[in-house]
Amino acid sequence: MSRILIIDDDDSIRESLDMYLTEEGYDVEVADNGWAGISKYTASRAELVILDIRLPDVSGFFVYDELRKQDHQAKVIMITAFHDENTIDEAIKKGVLKYIKKPIDMNVLDKAIVEALEH
Repeated sequence: MSRILIIDDDDSIRESLDMYLTEEGYDVEVADNGWAGISKYTASRAELVILDIRLPDVSGFFVYDELRKQDHQAKVIMITAFHDENTIDEAIKKGVLKYIKKPIDMNVLDKAIVEALEH
């Protein structure tokens, strides 16, 4: 069973992803801010992280960089409600596996998760 860590400050998104992915058979952990997410990743080494770009304490890019310092092969899918080209370009340059816009299309997310875990 693959472990997925969701880092998102939006309660409804975090809870719905947790419920959906648990039903799909994944072992899910959640964090509501960047520092909590970094701490949970350090403790559990999730196989995949679903990471919001805009968090209340630090940016998703900061979290991404911290995860990659711990594990240069950390697998991250970024999600965001903000759709600007500079952010997408930065995510791609950093090596984010997939960039998904909110509201999240679950079919797109499912495909991204399968691809990330096979990668």
